[in-house]
Amino acid sequence: MKKFEGKVVLVTGAGHGIGKQIAVQFAEQGANTVIVDYNVEFGTETAEEITRDYVKSLFVQADVSKPEDMDHVREKVFEEFGRIDTLVLNAGVAFKKKVNEFTFEEWNRTISINLNGLFNTVKAFYNDFLTNHGSIVYISSGSALSGTGGAVAYPASKAGGEGLMRGLAKELGPKGVNVNIIAPRLIDTGDMMRVNYPTQAELDAVLEKIPVRRYGTVRDVANLAVFLADKDNSYIQGQTILLDGGRTICLLYT
Repeated sequence: MKKFEGKVVLVTGAGHGIGKQIAVQFAEQGANTVIVDYNVEFGTETAEEITRDYVKSLFVQADVSKPEDMDHVREKVFEEFGRIDTLVLNAGVAFKKKVNEFTFEEWNRTISINLNGLFNTVKAFYNDFLTNHGSIVYISSGSALSGTGGAVAYPASKAGGEGLMRGLAKELGPKGVNVNIIAPRLIDTGDMMRVNYPTQAELDAVLEKIPVRRYGTVRDVANLAVFLADKDNSYIQGQTILLDGGRTICLLYT
């Protein structure tokens, strides 16, 4: 029997990139998946691929920054599957600008999706997690610890999200719910990495700072998400796990 057979896993921002790979790997382990994404094209394609290759997958279009959207997502989940077992909170945006270049609209949009979106998603399903003994995994960023010059709203929102998750771990831990955080750095998602490091020389310079001498992959992140959601590992609680090939220890201790 597969680890997540009969379970229902919801992944936000699952239309492409890290979120898509996470959804696929849960499906490989037998989980029915709920794909939540603002982009209808990406979300529909991902759900169709998973349904074709693995098990049932449902796409629900939503903007996580809108509480009513996430309430609607919950309604669709219970209409289709009648339960929820795991939330993977992955949706997020980033604007690469210095502080004096940020508009208030860009700052607020980052916080609305990356931080308020977490609250909206968790609140919509909170009562379900009081009784389901499930798991919640938040995809944060190593920049929540180190900061990121030229993109200050992003690490600020991620650090806020980590605080929210640690509080949630204390609230839901006694109910048998595991809440943990993955903090990746320099994951090769294609276009996004090239936006931050547009030249090969810049990429090579960063690679020299990573002890394992490779970039992270979306499968690296998905492997850890599945591991943390597995109840065989339920003594791991309220933790932030850096997934960075050792890069952060070089930043902090050299």
